[in-house]
Amino acid sequence: MQNAAMWLASIFGPLLVIVGLWKLLYSETVEKVLNSVKNSQGLIYFSSVIYLWIGLTVLSQYDLWGWNGPMLVTLLGWVMVARGILGLFAPQMLFDMYFKNEHYNKLCGIVPLIWGIVLCWVGFFM
Repeated sequence: MQNAAMWLASIFGPLLVIVGLWKLLYSETVEKVLNSVKNSQGLIYFSSVIYLWIGLTVLSQYDLWGWNGPMLVTLLGWVMVARGILGLFAPQMLFDMYFKNEHYNKLCGIVPLIWGIVLCWVGFFM
């Protein structure tokens, strides 16, 4: 089971680092992308289903809780499931969080960056 956590961490760690850096360095572009997505119901639905699918896939491979690094893989799976469900049933709430709080934009870059760095450590060095 630990091997699954390491494998998932080695995939999602670099992905989250890249996405976090992109959100921090290109915040204006991120805002333009989100504005265009906001007007596309099909894209909102599709991305929500993808989040849900990936989250459930992560949880099917590794769903163990404990105070250790691999627990972040489980938490990532649950966050992705929650994001998928919110996108399907309350998409406006997601956009309101992003557009109504200017500090939330930075948080959306910092959190994945730090989470990705820790997952890289779990996946490659633990």
